[in-house]
Amino acid sequence: MDNTICEMPRIYASRRAQLTQVSRLFHNTRFMPASELFSDISAQIAHLCLSAYSEVRSYAVSALDNIMAVVPQIKYPLIPMFVAELDARDESNPEKMMGALRMLDSLPIRRACLRDWRFFPAMVLALCRAQHEDKPQVKTMIRNTAVTQVVYVVAPVEPVPPGPLLEQMVNALDGANTDVSVAVAKSRETCAQRYRYAASEYTRLVNELVGILRDAGTTWRFAAIAGYYLDQLTSVRTAPEEQLVGTLAEYLTSDLMLFRESAALNLAQAIGMIKKRSKLSNPNIAAAQRRQQLDMRDGRALGAPHAYADLCERALDGDTEAVQTPLVDNPACGWFVWPKTAKVYAAAPTGDALAFDSIEEASRPAYNAVRSVLFADGKWAEIARLFSVESTRPSEEEIFGGTRAGLFSQVFSLFGPPLLERAWTAIEGLARENERVGAQRAAAEMIGGLLRGTKHWVQSGLDAMWTQLIPLLDTVFARLAPDTLRFWQAALQYAFARRDPRRYLPLIRLIVYGRPFDPQAEAPFAEAAKLDILRALFGAWDWRIASAVVASRPRFLDALAHPYKQVRDAAAIAMYTLSSAEFSVSYARVDEAVDDLARYGPLGRDFSQWAGSSRTQALISEMTQRVQAWKAEVVPLTVGPTNFSRGSKTLLSFFFVGFRFGPRRLTLDHAPNILQLLSELQEHHDDDELCRLASSNLEFLSQVLYTANLSEIVGARLLALLDSSMWHVVNKALPLLCTLTFANRFTLSREIRARILDTTSLFLEHDQIEVRQAASSSLTNMVKCASSN
Repeated sequence: MDNTICEMPRIYASRRAQLTQVSRLFHNTRFMPASELFSDISAQIAHLCLSAYSEVRSYAVSALDNIMAVVPQIKYPLIPMFVAELDARDESNPEKMMGALRMLDSLPIRRACLRDWRFFPAMVLALCRAQHEDKPQVKTMIRNTAVTQVVYVVAPVEPVPPGPLLEQMVNALDGANTDVSVAVAKSRETCAQRYRYAASEYTRLVNELVGILRDAGTTWRFAAIAGYYLDQLTSVRTAPEEQLVGTLAEYLTSDLMLFRESAALNLAQAIGMIKKRSKLSNPNIAAAQRRQQLDMRDGRALGAPHAYADLCERALDGDTEAVQTPLVDNPACGWFVWPKTAKVYAAAPTGDALAFDSIEEASRPAYNAVRSVLFADGKWAEIARLFSVESTRPSEEEIFGGTRAGLFSQVFSLFGPPLLERAWTAIEGLARENERVGAQRAAAEMIGGLLRGTKHWVQSGLDAMWTQLIPLLDTVFARLAPDTLRFWQAALQYAFARRDPRRYLPLIRLIVYGRPFDPQAEAPFAEAAKLDILRALFGAWDWRIASAVVASRPRFLDALAHPYKQVRDAAAIAMYTLSSAEFSVSYARVDEAVDDLARYGPLGRDFSQWAGSSRTQALISEMTQRVQAWKAEVVPLTVGPTNFSRGSKTLLSFFFVGFRFGPRRLTLDHAPNILQLLSELQEHHDDDELCRLASSNLEFLSQVLYTANLSEIVGARLLALLDSSMWHVVNKALPLLCTLTFANRFTLSREIRARILDTTSLFLEHDQIEVRQAASSSLTNMVKCASSN
C-alpha cells in the first residue's frame, strides 16, 4: 500500500481491497441456508420496518432489503405480515402502512408476490381494499405501488408438454439412469398441481376484484386500481369469467368516463378472447371456414396476379368474377411480388348463419352474459348518450377513439346483424345530430367499428346493412363541418386498414361516383371535404384503388386555378396521392423479380427514380403547360390574384406535398424541369405565399440526397440559374449550390464539383456586394467540405 512500493495510488488500492473483500463476503453468503438466528434477526428488523418513526423505518427497510438479497428465502414468512397491515381496518396505523407499502414495493418481495400465487392474490386485494386510511401520503403510496406492479401481472399459464426433441433427450437419459423417468413424472405432477392451484386462485381473485368494482362503497380511485389489475389478468389461455365480462358490459354506461373507457378496452379484449378460443376449439366454425391458403402459382387463383390492381375497378363495374374472387386483406401482398401462397378469404357466403355459430363451452357463460346486457332494451340508447358526452377539452381537441371503435368492431363481429338491429336507431340518431361535435365523434366510432366488424358477415346481413347505411352516410357527408370532418376521415381509415377494398363496394361507389368533386361549385369547404374523404381511400388501399378512382375521371385539373386556397390545396394533395398510388411493381413470381432486378447490375433496380405512370407524367406536363400559358396572359400591374398565381401555388403545393409528406417521391425526377420556374416565382414579392412555396421547394431540392445520375442533372440545372441577368436570382442560387454539394458529395462527379467551385469563384468579382458575400461564404463552405483528393 506504500506509494514507494506499490505503483497504484493509495486511495485506489484501498478502495479495490474494500470492494474485493465485500464481494468475497457477498458470494460466501449468497443463497446460504436461513438459520434460526437469521430468521429471528430478520423478523425483528421486519417489525422495525413498521415503526412509528420514519428514520427507523428507513434504516430497517434498507437493512432488510439487503438481507433478502443475500438470503432470498427469508422474505417468504414476512410477506403475510406486511399484507396484514394493509387489511387492518379496525386498527389502521398510517405509519405502519407506509412501512408495509415500502417493503411490498421492494424488488425482492415484489418479484416473489408476482411469481407466487400463494401471495399474489392477497397482496392485490390488500392494495385495492386499503381505502380505509385517509392520509394522502398513504393513498399516494398505494397508487404508486399498484401502478409499479400492474405492468408485470400475468394470468397463470398451463404447462406446455415437451416437444419431440426433448422427449428424445429424456429417453436417452432414461436408458442410462432409471430414476430419470420417475423424476420427470414427479416434475410434471408438481407443475400440474401448481397450475391447478394458480387457476383456482385466479378465478377467486377475478371474482373478488369484480366485487370491489361493483361495491357502491368503493371510491373511484381504488375501483380504477382493481380495473387495472383486471385488464392485465385477462388472457386467451384462460376462459373469461362470466361475472367479470358481465360487469364490464354493464359499466359501458357508467357515469364515470374513466370506468367507461376501462370497460370498453377490457370488454373488447375479452370478446376477442372468446372469438379466438372458439376458433381454436372448433376449426369448423363459420368464421374460420372462409379463410384459406391460396396457391398463387395457379394462374386462375386471382385471375392474373399482376392484374389484381384492376379487380376493384372491375367489381365496381359489376363484374361478377371480380366480386367473387378471393379477398386479399394484406395490403403488402402483391405490391412488390406475389408469394407462392397467400392468406385469402372467400367472398361473403349466402344464408343467415352467424360467423361465430359455435362458442367454446368454457366461454359460453361469458358470451351469454355479454349478450344479455347488449341486447337489453334501451342499452344502446344509453351507450349513445354517454359515449357522445363532450369532454371538457375544446372541440378542436376532440379525437376519434380507437379504443371505443375497437369495442364496436368486436361486438358487431361476434353478434352479427341481430345486434345491428338493436343498435341501429341509436347509431342513426347520433349520425343525424350534425350540430353536436360529440355526437358526430361517437357516430363515427360506431360506424367505423361496424364496418370493420363485418369481416365475416353473410351476404344477406351485408346487404341489409348497406341499405340502411349508404343513405345515412350520404346525408352525413353532405353536412360535414370543419370540426367533424376529421372524425369521419379517421373512421374510414380505421375501417379500411388491412381490408380488401371489394369488401366496401357500396361505400366506394358513394364516395367516388355518388359525391363527385365539382370544381365549379360555390361551396369550397364541401368540395374540399369530398377530396379529403377521397384521400382516405388512397391512404388505405394505395395501388389497389388507384385504377378505380382514375376510371371515374375526377376533375382535379379544373381546380388548378380555383379561387379558394382550401380547394386548391386539397386538389393538389389528392392528385399527388393518387399519382403515387399508381406505383406497383407486382411481379407475378419471385423468380421473375430476381431476373428483372439482375438486369440492372449488382445493385438491382433503382425504384427511387420512378417518374410516375404515363398518366402521371401527362398530368405534371399539363399542369406545367397551363401555368406557362397563364403566365403569358398576365397583364403587367394587375391588381389581385390571377390564374397564373393561383395555378402556380397549386403546382408548387403538388411538388411540396410530394417532397415533404408523400410516401413515394415520384416528382423527384421532374424536379430539374421546374428549377427555372421556381427561381422566377420566388421573385414575386407581391405574393408572400407564392414566394414561400417557391423558396421552400428550392431549398428542399438542394438538400435531397440524389442518385448519381440525377445529382448531375440537378447540379447542371442549378448552375444554369447563375446565367440569369438578375442578381437576386444569382444571390439565392449560390447557397443552394453549396447545400447540393455538401448533401451529394459522394454522388457528384469530380468534374461537376470542380465546375461548381470554378463558377462560384467567378462571382467573387461581381458588381453587387450581396452576390460577392454569398459567393465568398458558399465557396468557403464548399472548400471545407471538399474531399481530400
